[in-house]
Amino acid sequence: MLTEFAGNLSHPLEFGHVLEIVAKTIDGAARFHIDLSTAKSSVDPDADIGLHFSCYFRNDTIVRNARVNGVWGEEESAVMDTVTLPNPIVSGEFFMVYILACEDSFHISINSRDFCTFRYRMPLSAIRALEIRDQIQVIRQVDHRTVFPNPWPAIHASDYFKAFSNDQPILFSPGHVIVLTARCSANKRGQFIIKFMDSDTKREELHFSIRFDEQLVVRNSMGKNFEFGAEERHGGFPFKFNEQFKLALAFTEREVLTAVDGFNFFSYAWRTPNAMLNLVGFKVTCIKGLVLQITGVDHLQTGDPTCTAFEKYSRHDYECV
Repeated sequence: MLTEFAGNLSHPLEFGHVLEIVAKTIDGAARFHIDLSTAKSSVDPDADIGLHFSCYFRNDTIVRNARVNGVWGEEESAVMDTVTLPNPIVSGEFFMVYILACEDSFHISINSRDFCTFRYRMPLSAIRALEIRDQIQVIRQVDHRTVFPNPWPAIHASDYFKAFSNDQPILFSPGHVIVLTARCSANKRGQFIIKFMDSDTKREELHFSIRFDEQLVVRNSMGKNFEFGAEERHGGFPFKFNEQFKLALAFTEREVLTAVDGFNFFSYAWRTPNAMLNLVGFKVTCIKGLVLQITGVDHLQTGDPTCTAFEKYSRHDYECV
């Protein structure tokens, strides 16, 4: 089964930012592409693309380019040295692409080995969106971090047991909205868990367990001793198996609000003072054979600390920009 990803970054790219992508193509794939652009193609098909990273398996090469003011520039395919393979990615196997924003160029490594550089052809700060597409089977990690002046969140080894990871380089604040677009498949009696963890202790400040087998969404948090408190289960079950859903999570000073497919779902009060200020993003785990395909994560800075009318972002006919 093919999948893709398109999302708005929580913060424009800056010097010292890094994007870490872990994914896998289908067996016998011919190609895939990663784009860093000024807007998602669904919003603006002609948006400028600061980095167009194209992997072609049949030609055994990886090509880089940019599109500025509607014009494609000169393709680049040179690698770091004679030891570096022209395409170290193997069709049908997991790979990690690490894109570091330096002073005047992207430094790109693949599977933890230096691969190439790509000099900026447009202002780095204009890049607001990330897309991964074409013959991709699994996308497991789309993390956005900083390495300068300080690593945050801390760089760690890729965890291939997680279904999905989405770290962010900024502190969450009231008015931040995250919109997940996803679909569940495989075992229709499985579960998936969304975890927002404290950046220092890795304690789960928000634990959302979506249980198809029980038709319940359970919410909870860990205390100082890493023990879960009382569960919250009210609100029904708005998810349908094997159908795309959009889940919006809106962060306010006192609580996180949720909406699914345009309708308010539940609110969950913070159980730790100022917990939101130490969140770094979220992780997703799947259990009991469920498969979750996350095809979009949009981060929105609404400017409204109360997140009034945030549920509109979870409508299928609303395009997050």
